[in-house]
Amino acid sequence: MLKSFLQKNKFLLLKIFSLLIISAVLFSFSSVNNSLNKSTEYFIKNIFPEKSPDSSIILIKISSNDIETIGPWPIKRSYYALLIKNLKSLGVKKIGLEVFLSARITSQSIYDKLLESEISDAKNVVLSSVAGEIYLKEGIYFTDSLSLPTPKLLNDEIETGHINFYDINNFSIPAELISFNHIEKAFAVQLTNTQPEHKKFIVNIGSSWEEIKSYSLLEFFEMVNQNDDDLRIFKDKIVVIGITDNQISPQFSSAFDEELPGVALHAFAVDNLLNNRYYRENLADISAIAFILLIFLLIYFTEKYKNYSIRIYIIFFAAFLIMLILIQEVFYQKLEASFFIIGFISTSLIHLFQFYSESRKELNIAASEKEILKALLNKKEEELLALKTRAEVSEHDSAELLKNEILKLQNEIQKLQENKEDTTQAEQIKSDNAKLFFGIAYKSKQMDEVVELIRKAAPTDSTILITGESGTGKELVANAIHKLSNRASENFVVVNCAALTESLLESELFGHVKGAFTGAVSDKQGKFEAADKGTIFLDEIGETSENFQVKLLRVLQSGDIEKVGATISKKVNVRVIAATNKNLYELVQQKKFREDLYYRINVINIFIPPLRERKEDIDVIVDYLLSNSETGMSISVAALKALNENEWKGNVRELESVIKRAIIFASSEGRNIIQLRDLPESLSRAVKTNIEDLVIESLRQKKFSHSAISETAKELGNINRTVVAENFRGYSFKLFVENNFDESLTIKQIASSDDEEVLKRVKQKFNTWIENLNDDLKSLNINDFKNVKTTFASKYKNLPQRFHIYLDEVIKYLLNRNS
Repeated sequence: MLKSFLQKNKFLLLKIFSLLIISAVLFSFSSVNNSLNKSTEYFIKNIFPEKSPDSSIILIKISSNDIETIGPWPIKRSYYALLIKNLKSLGVKKIGLEVFLSARITSQSIYDKLLESEISDAKNVVLSSVAGEIYLKEGIYFTDSLSLPTPKLLNDEIETGHINFYDINNFSIPAELISFNHIEKAFAVQLTNTQPEHKKFIVNIGSSWEEIKSYSLLEFFEMVNQNDDDLRIFKDKIVVIGITDNQISPQFSSAFDEELPGVALHAFAVDNLLNNRYYRENLADISAIAFILLIFLLIYFTEKYKNYSIRIYIIFFAAFLIMLILIQEVFYQKLEASFFIIGFISTSLIHLFQFYSESRKELNIAASEKEILKALLNKKEEELLALKTRAEVSEHDSAELLKNEILKLQNEIQKLQENKEDTTQAEQIKSDNAKLFFGIAYKSKQMDEVVELIRKAAPTDSTILITGESGTGKELVANAIHKLSNRASENFVVVNCAALTESLLESELFGHVKGAFTGAVSDKQGKFEAADKGTIFLDEIGETSENFQVKLLRVLQSGDIEKVGATISKKVNVRVIAATNKNLYELVQQKKFREDLYYRINVINIFIPPLRERKEDIDVIVDYLLSNSETGMSISVAALKALNENEWKGNVRELESVIKRAIIFASSEGRNIIQLRDLPESLSRAVKTNIEDLVIESLRQKKFSHSAISETAKELGNINRTVVAENFRGYSFKLFVENNFDESLTIKQIASSDDEEVLKRVKQKFNTWIENLNDDLKSLNINDFKNVKTTFASKYKNLPQRFHIYLDEVIKYLLNRNS
């Protein structure tokens, strides 16, 4: 009885089981859940009218044009002092400076007293502070460190607010943080003097950030110089100041903007607090359970009223959508929509599978054309070797005949093995747009932007974070920055953080004194000392441990290093460039990378796009590598095409390895051109030949005997005999249609022989296919082709897709003939 119940209700049980599994996964993996909820939120916002930002907020943005004009970055703090002075004179209500004024930038110290004086005089300025790692304890948010801006260190009465997020992906901001005995309120909270009802609030972005009233820094100064009447708009407004240059400021994304600067995010936080429209999470947990129960209700109704399943699915989804819009966009409550969406999709897919299960069963035949062609080529080469051996020992007349066979076979091999393009040198490899920048060969727009950012960032002493996949050339970029900087005459020191253990890395970077540990027989200079007054490049910074990150943070904050085993520290003047192929945002959220260190090293971010996204650079890089090889080597058209078609998961490093390998292989054969044979097998293009031609040729050689199909399947690499049979059937239908349904002519062309026995065998096979089709059509007693095709699904299921149109025409012909 139990077995009968399970068999009868297997799809119902599958729906219930899958829903339980999905719910468990979503509860266990918050990153998956959050990502789905975020996508749903964006979808709702795109169909819901935008909410205009509060008109009492004005944004003064420091754009790339501003930095180019008055830079380099960071700009002189005297500009901030002048800006605050002008804003005060205009009667603004509050001024928020989102730019973090780090005490580490010693070159700005001459302006700090001026800036502090203007801020103190204004009495309505809020500066940004940066917290370290944030953690939740007993419902209260704590941080293990808090970095305050320079003016705050000079005057403790100056107001500050932290610009950190507890969950950067969800844009959740702790309303206040506790650092030891100090309470630091959020930047937006300080600007609005509004305390949210919970310990954190989630920023609700209701429109594009460009909808916020904004002026660039230079545009504002120009208005002041001209005493523009529009300046009256600033009276009693909250003014938020920050960077919008996407090459300097960290960028986020929203439903309305692919690039959302951090300052705009905090402006939206101010808008939310002023209008009480930030998101809450009061109903999150309850909604997850409610949505699971809703899917169970959906399963119940679709099982009970199977004939109305589509309508029920539409009603449930529409009800969910209306409820989600109402609660999210009217009551500003976050819901766990992912539980309904994934449950709905899972249930729908199982329902579809249930409906079509009996008609959708197909053989899973994995016929690889490449393997078939490879097997045939091997066979031809074996035949050629055997013929050459026979020719060497045969009589003169026999040898002549064998030579003709050898020539014929060689031609066949030539067609399979060689491509005309593989013997032709690529002439267009050099490009007038090709550029070379400190060993970086390129011509793409993406790399133009990278180089431009390098030129901007190099003259400063700011810490730089280079991101990008492994092999994209991060060390070359770091070297270029060093050579363009004021430190170019000093040392450029490279350290791979992933190559050393934590203890070895500390000794390598900071050095050690004699006797610090077993084997420390003398004092050793560390990499930071070696790079004093120069640049140090810390590759794979994301691989370091938390203990090491703490020590590195100290160096970045104070410039002091302490050798392993030493009791005194030493001051060094080193510019730090870090690199990683990991997503440090995610590592910060996973508590695997310190947030305060992240902000320290990510002053300027340079992202190097992967090679697959700038394939126009491949030709230029190949030309550069070949030119530097000093071998006079060129490359064939076919090989260059193969390089351009590859995805290059290893990026430029992988391409360089492939070219070096190819040069060795080509040189060993005395060639000065790289061909397909010199590339790894995964890059070589397969020779394109129709499988049906190979199948028919083999069947003809075997005279369509009773065992011909099995023998052909074995000959073509032990493939499934169904592949051979279905290609034979499809090829026959194709000729039948092309010959205007002339049966006699079709059979002659299939057989390609005057042998009566061969013609008889082909005719017998062909007639079997046509008669089976015709008998099935008569039994159906249906004249409509669409209905027939639906019923004849089994006739199509193993037939290669390219032959389906010919089967269609054959069925139409038979329907017409029988009517």
